[in-house]
Amino acid sequence: MSRRVRALWLPAVATTLLAEVGLYLVIRAGFRPWTICLDWHVFHSHHPLQFYIPWLLTLPVVGAAGAALSRRQGGTPRETALAAMFPAIAAFGLITVSTPLDILVDVVIQGNHSVEHTFCGTAWGLVSFVLAPGLALALGLLVAATRWHHAPGAGSRTEQAAGVRG
Repeated sequence: MSRRVRALWLPAVATTLLAEVGLYLVIRAGFRPWTICLDWHVFHSHHPLQFYIPWLLTLPVVGAAGAALSRRQGGTPRETALAAMFPAIAAFGLITVSTPLDILVDVVIQGNHSVEHTFCGTAWGLVSFVLAPGLALALGLLVAATRWHHAPGAGSRTEQAAGVRG
């Protein structure tokens, strides 16, 4: 198995799996999302913002764990950050792909909604499942990176083998 798979892809998949299982468990336990009803005057549609607070509170730990796993496998700082942030990156990719598909199917083919309705749903998804979780994951990454920076002998195995101090 290549170093890149061990240092980036396995930690990224593990972080995403852990984040999504956490969301599933929060929903399954009966927690309701904190809902902010907004009147989206621009799009004339109603999509409230929803945040699962218990899930968002666990995401810094998930992000730190993903970063630690990547770092332990010799990940570079960039790989470590990508592994920790991957759940938000994957959600962004999913929303980016689903928006044109929604326009094609619901607006063009079926005529059920307007384009504005689709964009309002896209904005809801970006805020509720990319921006807020991304900030929580980044907090965990920041805490983990701060610990590595102040730890004696900090640095990845690659940096230590090269004789570079972190």
